[in-house]
Amino acid sequence: MSFKFRLQRILELREQHEQAKARELAAAQAAADEAQRAKDAISALRADSQAQLHSTTRAAPRIGHLHQLGTVLASLDERLIVADDVVKHADAGVHQAKSLLEEAARDRRVLDRLRERHAEAWRSDEAQKDRVRMDEVALTQFARKLETKDAPTGNSAEGTNPRDGTAR
Repeated sequence: MSFKFRLQRILELREQHEQAKARELAAAQAAADEAQRAKDAISALRADSQAQLHSTTRAAPRIGHLHQLGTVLASLDERLIVADDVVKHADAGVHQAKSLLEEAARDRRVLDRLRERHAEAWRSDEAQKDRVRMDEVALTQFARKLETKDAPTGNSAEGTNPRDGTAR
């Protein structure tokens, strides 16, 4: 007979739940990485626009061109603020997903430890049963050996000597 853990189905469900939380964490991390890349791209574009503004001011700038660059920089600043908020929100999602994954892993580990304790108790019980069976077999064999030894001496109780067949 093999070991059967009564809560195996629950353990399997907890493992599936933990795997789902791991997938959610991976998705949240991917979203956070994508948000960070978008923010970095906007930041790089703003830095390029800022550099272009500085290079334009050294040459003979036109007012319309400077005004246009200023508007672009202001727009990029607003987009950068929004992108920063998106990154913060995505990071919060990653943090929450990590917490949920840790909780799911803890719940699964509790059942894993319980299953191991039950398995160890079952193994110990089976070993004890095996020892009892082996003891019974040994006692049976011992009793048979005694019976075979006692069978000739059973005649001596009747008054005959088993060696020479004479009476006592």
